[in-house]
Amino acid sequence: MRTQLLKSAVVSVVLVAALGSCGSDSNDSGNATSNDITGSVQEWVVKTSFVTAKAGDVKFTITNKGTIEHEFLVVKTDIAVGEIPLDGDIFAEPTDGIEVIGEIGEFAKGTTETLTVTLDPGNYQLVCNLPDHYSAGMNLGFTVVA
Repeated sequence: MRTQLLKSAVVSVVLVAALGSCGSDSNDSGNATSNDITGSVQEWVVKTSFVTAKAGDVKFTITNKGTIEHEFLVVKTDIAVGEIPLDGDIFAEPTDGIEVIGEIGEFAKGTTETLTVTLDPGNYQLVCNLPDHYSAGMNLGFTVVA
């Protein structure tokens, strides 16, 4: 009986520890903000340490964890995430309803690049706009608050 109780206690502790360590997704920082953002691009996702920043200079340090080249654009838009209309397999830069604020051009797998931009309050998307990448899911909503 004591052995069974001990096993149950151990299992409970392990479960609590495992659930506690799950935490939130790297793209789900709650209401936390940061103007020093780290993240990555890879097939077919954009991830960042925070999805909210305060207006002003925002530094993005992005690693290409993919197996091919990617790019990283900061786009101001009120268009829903993943819904920017495409012109073939990319969206036109510029196009109505979006403003490309800054970008890291194509960069090689396994490398890290930095981009610092001045952002006003509003809605943004962090994207890769290489052919078919945006439509494959390489987009992430990002908000800038006053």
